[in-house]
Amino acid sequence: MDSLKTYSINHWLPSLQAHRGYWINGAKQNTLAAIKAAADAGYEMTEFDVRLTSDEVVILFHDDSYQNRIISQMTYSELKALTEVTTLEELFTWVAQKNNFKLNIEIKSLEIISCKLERKICELIGKHYLENRVMISSFNPLSLIKMRFFCSEVYRALLLTFENRSGPSYVRYSYFINLICKPQMINLRYQDLSDFFIKLSEKLPVVLWTVNDVSIYLKYKNTIRGIISDSITPTQLKELSHVKIN
Repeated sequence: MDSLKTYSINHWLPSLQAHRGYWINGAKQNTLAAIKAAADAGYEMTEFDVRLTSDEVVILFHDDSYQNRIISQMTYSELKALTEVTTLEELFTWVAQKNNFKLNIEIKSLEIISCKLERKICELIGKHYLENRVMISSFNPLSLIKMRFFCSEVYRALLLTFENRSGPSYVRYSYFINLICKPQMINLRYQDLSDFFIKLSEKLPVVLWTVNDVSIYLKYKNTIRGIISDSITPTQLKELSHVKIN
C-alpha cells in the first residue's frame, strides 16, 4: 500500500502549491478567503496549518498563540471573537464542491501521546469523502504515524528543515524517522536542499518550501517534484515551463 502510494503521488501532486492560501492581495493567511483566492488564481492545491482549540474544534491557524493567549487553551468562540478564523469543517464543506482542488494540511502539534487532532482530521476527511484530495504534512513524525494508523489511504509528507540543526547525526535521525512514519514524500525548506536530497528525490518526491524566487524554481525544476510558494502563480509557472537556466 505505502509503496504504491509513493509511486502514484508523482501523478497526483501538482508542481505548485499556494502557501497558506493566496493572500498577497489582501486575504488573511490560513482562511477560507485565502484558499478561495488560491483556487480563483488557478492553483490546483494549497497548503495550510491546523490546530485544535480547547473545545476540540480543528481550525486553520499557524501560530500557537494569539494576543498572548495559547490557542489550545482558547475555545473556538473565544478566538473567533478576536480574529477571523476558519474551521476545517468549513473548508471541507467548500472544497468538496470544487472538483479536483487539493489540500496539503500541515498538522501543528507537538503531542506525543494524544491523538485528538489527528482523529478529528481523519473523521472530517471521511465525512466529506476527501481521501483522494488531501495530503497530510507535519514536522512531528508522531503525527504522521498516527495518521498512517487512522487513515492510511491519505498521503503523508514529512516536513524537514536543517535550520538550527546540522551535521550527519541529524541526517541519520531524519532517515530513521522516515522509516517509522513511512512518508510518501519530503517537504523540505529550500535553503536545505543538498546532494543528499537531490539523490533521495529519485526515489521519494521532494517539494521545496517556501520558494518565492522564480530563479530558484528554474534551477531545480528538473530535480525536485514541486514548490510551495507565497507569490509564484500558476500563470507565471506556465510561462516559465520552457525556460532554461544555466
